[in-house]
Amino acid sequence: MRNKIIKISAVVLAIALLFGGLFLLLRDDVQVKIQEEKINPYVPDFTLLEVQEKSDPEEESIAEIPSEAEEKLKEQTQELCNSIDNSIGWINVPETKINYPVMYSGDNEFYLHRAVDGSYLRVGSIFLDFRCNADFTGKINILYGHNMSDGSMFADVMKFIDSGYFDSHNYGWLTTENAVYKIDFFSVSQLENYDSFYDVTGDVNVWLDNLRSDSFIWRNLEFSNEDKFISLSTCTGSEGSSRTVLTGKLTEI
Repeated sequence: MRNKIIKISAVVLAIALLFGGLFLLLRDDVQVKIQEEKINPYVPDFTLLEVQEKSDPEEESIAEIPSEAEEKLKEQTQELCNSIDNSIGWINVPETKINYPVMYSGDNEFYLHRAVDGSYLRVGSIFLDFRCNADFTGKINILYGHNMSDGSMFADVMKFIDSGYFDSHNYGWLTTENAVYKIDFFSVSQLENYDSFYDVTGDVNVWLDNLRSDSFIWRNLEFSNEDKFISLSTCTGSEGSSRTVLTGKLTEI
């Protein structure tokens, strides 16, 4: 009799855990959709931007943007920043799922599991390292986003491990209230989350040299002392301290 009770209890517990897990998944899905509806009105129209590709993958493609299109994108981003506290811009990588507002707070924990409106959201938001300048005037800029199993947030960063994918997706866009930037990706690396790479206050030339030695994909772009850089960092796996990082050069257009 006792064994029977134990078996029944185990079955009941298993069913409860199953339904509990399903409930959490459905709740997360609903919350994500609610947040998507909130930010959809502020998505910049990146179709206004045109890129002239080069046959040599080592060369930077040329961005062509009419002045009225640039102003339109900045106006759209201004509307985002005026409507959503702590939003500072928008990151977009064509032909990927990376198309999100960028958030900024006083630490690197706040938006790990918070939506853009500050409410709880397991998938979190894309955010800029708190040590960086919120207006992207610093030399080194690092964005963080979760590697979600459904392909959202920064999960697509993992696809850049493949050199063929990298070559065919080697640029992106960043819009702020005051500028539109083209991102020319040149590096894919895997680092530990405590690596000196994440020290954005160091010498940028040393930072670049270390990044090059740590990269397994490197595109030979020309750099100057005036250049600024942006990195998209995500967890390599569901556990551990490894991070996969996609880095590009920021060019204001």
